[in-house]
Amino acid sequence: MNAVNGTLVEFRNLFNQMSVGFDDYWMPREKGSNYPPYNLIEESKNIYRIEMAVAGFSKDSINIFEEEGKLTIVGDRNEEDTSDEELWHYNGLAQRRFSRSFNLAPNVEVTEAKLENGILVVRFLKDENKNRKTIEIR
Repeated sequence: MNAVNGTLVEFRNLFNQMSVGFDDYWMPREKGSNYPPYNLIEESKNIYRIEMAVAGFSKDSINIFEEEGKLTIVGDRNEEDTSDEELWHYNGLAQRRFSRSFNLAPNVEVTEAKLENGILVVRFLKDENKNRKTIEIR
């Protein structure tokens, strides 16, 4: 198995989501949405991160939930964030609500989430032995 196929297998084990094609594999659960864009990066053998472009959102307007093997990231900007006295001539920053969900393998743990310069970074640790159980042979 070459390095590219090995990485593909690692990513499939990381999120453990069943689908037919690779393109569908990494899409969020909700179809038809590609906002906000994100990258999936392998930092080292067992450490991964998602970088998500969320310019215009503060950390107070983003919620991250991990429940039943699913990681969900929700962003919702308040209308109160803009002043009534300002006259907008052009608004190029997306302000719409978003929700992205990712399936997590049972041996993956979210270790950190931070927001810097409009990029949300969520780190994961994959523990090879977390769900391993030795069965005694009698």
